[in-house]
Amino acid sequence: MPGATHARAGRKRKFTTRSGAVLPFTELGFGGAPLGNLYRPLTEKEARATLDAAWAAGCRYYDTAPLYGLGLSETRLNGFLRAKPRDDYLLSTKIGRLLELCAPEQRSRQGAFFETPSRREIFDYSYDGVMRSLEFSLERLGVDRIDIVYAHDVDVFTHGSREASDARIREFMEGGYKALIKLREGGAIFRARSVAGRHDHRPVRRREPGRGVGIRHSRWR
Repeated sequence: MPGATHARAGRKRKFTTRSGAVLPFTELGFGGAPLGNLYRPLTEKEARATLDAAWAAGCRYYDTAPLYGLGLSETRLNGFLRAKPRDDYLLSTKIGRLLELCAPEQRSRQGAFFETPSRREIFDYSYDGVMRSLEFSLERLGVDRIDIVYAHDVDVFTHGSREASDARIREFMEGGYKALIKLREGGAIFRARSVAGRHDHRPVRRREPGRGVGIRHSRWR
């Protein structure tokens, strides 16, 4: 029922932060992993047609991450969103990985993302790592602010053990978390959250009163 889908995609719900700011989400959001050639490559024409169809249906929330195509998803969103009024949509990306140039045969996630730039992922949840990650994401996306930033994959599934996951969570809470607060206060981001992987839903909660920054595990990637 295309008409019903379009109506739902365009409906908005408002989320109010602890500081009183309002984020107007459309009921359907666009997940940007396929734009990074997840499981199969997309041509530029196919990627743009997909984004155009989502916008035409009323979708105004777009999520991406450096992981998705090793930067390709963010780059493709740049070309699409550049002509859109910035206040007409919500945009989220993620921190926790830096991308490093490498030889083509050394690029990360070759079995998941296809025909990607020659980059490999470096996990980094530190203060400097988060600052650098957001700087690179802003450049790839071609925007001057991100509405929501997720700390990506601080979980056992990604890091291989509870001990390794706990070490990454400590690294984030002692460094990256503070970077998100600073970025929030400077206006580069609006809201920050933490995203666990598929198999780890341990509750990790911390809030800074009035900061508009909440940290929690989520059930989706």
